[in-house]
Amino acid sequence: MPYKEKTCPKCHAKHNKRGVYCSRSCGNQKQHTESAKQAIATTQAIRHASGDEVAEEQRYALAKVNGAIDPIIPPSKKPIQSNQFVQDGDLWTEV
Repeated sequence: MPYKEKTCPKCHAKHNKRGVYCSRSCGNQKQHTESAKQAIATTQAIRHASGDEVAEEQRYALAKVNGAIDPIIPPSKKPIQSNQFVQDGDLWTEV
């Protein structure tokens, strides 16, 4: 059963579907008010200031995305020199 013809408020396409938007992609846009954004920012700041492990991971991920954390270069092994040898896991140098 077709519905009354409407115009989508986002893409301005005409449609006979249920609801205001013509598709999920048009209707899946959240619009937060400034007071809601401030409330979210305040609660996230309080949570990140706590010692929670999940908050610690989120802080690290956010810093990584923003470029504040440089990737750690793995240590490189130096080649053994001609006067060195390894015995029982230890590096020895002949004098």
